Amino acid sequence: MLNLWKHPKTKAVRLYLAPKVINSATKEIAGEWDPKGVKAWIQESGKTWALKVSVTTDSPVPATETDALKRTRLSQAGLSGAEPWGGLMDMASVKSARPNVKKPSGGRPAPSASVSRAQESANLDVASIQMVGSITIEVDQRESPRVSEILATHPDITVARVALDLADFRIVDKDGNELLIERKRCIPTESSPGARGDFETSIFDGHLFDQSERLKLKAANSESQIIPVFLIAGDAYQHSNMLVQQIDGALSFLSVIQKITVLCRYDENHTAYLIAKMGSHFVDGLYTPVSFHKAKPKAIWDQRRYVLEALPGVSCGIAEALLERFGSIKGVATATEQELSAVKGIGPKRIKEIMRVINELD
Repeated sequence: MLNLWKHPKTKAVRLYLAPKVINSATKEIAGEWDPKGVKAWIQESGKTWALKVSVTTDSPVPATETDALKRTRLSQAGLSGAEPWGGLMDMASVKSARPNVKKPSGGRPAPSASVSRAQESANLDVASIQMVGSITIEVDQRESPRVSEILATHPDITVARVALDLADFRIVDKDGNELLIERKRCIPTESSPGARGDFETSIFDGHLFDQSERLKLKAANSESQIIPVFLIAGDAYQHSNMLVQQIDGALSFLSVIQKITVLCRYDENHTAYLIAKMGSHFVDGLYTPVSFHKAKPKAIWDQRRYVLEALPGVSCGIAEALLERFGSIKGVATATEQELSAVKGIGPKRIKEIMRVINELD
């Protein structure tokens, strides 16, 4: 729907409407116009944005027709006119980064993974996330209200807009452990309207490194567990003036040096969905516990081996060797360390782990 274009010199940003939207709207308003001579784009205007139209025709175009064309294009593009500029930039960042896809042997173009994923993210329903219990998500009051509004659609989520001194979103579990989420954009926003997104800007002005260091120190000095996460919107390599090695260096620094999780997201709806999912997992774990064993055996020998494989460091082969030597699970549980060491594949470290588990069952 939106394709991002950046002026090579001024770095001014335009979001061009896709040709299929232009063609459809043009036929509806003025069938005699050549769609190839019609261009439409969105550009930032103060704290909002405006749709611009350019028509190449042999005669002047009445303002009433161009205004009607604008309204039709907005409607067919699925836009109301009230969307935040940053949200539009998030949408465009995915679709403009679409890779060149070669046609398969059948002659029809292969589907674009980036477009399908972008559509998926736009259709995500936060309210559909199944949760064990209710959670509270604190959102920094300087954050755009859009994500808060989407989060609040979930019946088990309470959104509290507060002043956070560190991170943009904060979730605390019953034991006082904290999930701290900082989000960055790779594209310009209202708060960062220049040629750079706040991800790139924060690298050049050092703010990103200061934030990550503060998060690292908080995690190191806290008696409770602190999990810091950076959410990055857009393609850092596509929408950045930095060299690839500079981007790699920043991401590697966050992940390896600062031990901070770095995740990518598409748009504000995807941001809200991902935060809600992480918050639910952080506070209550999985809605449906995961079984470590998928297919449970029916034969008694296989059932015994199945139980022994749950012991630390015990593979299928070692479990069989234990049963061959001791005959039963009880025989393994009552064996001494010296008797266990006689089984091939079991060393002192593995024996220690097995004995720890068995003794805890007493």
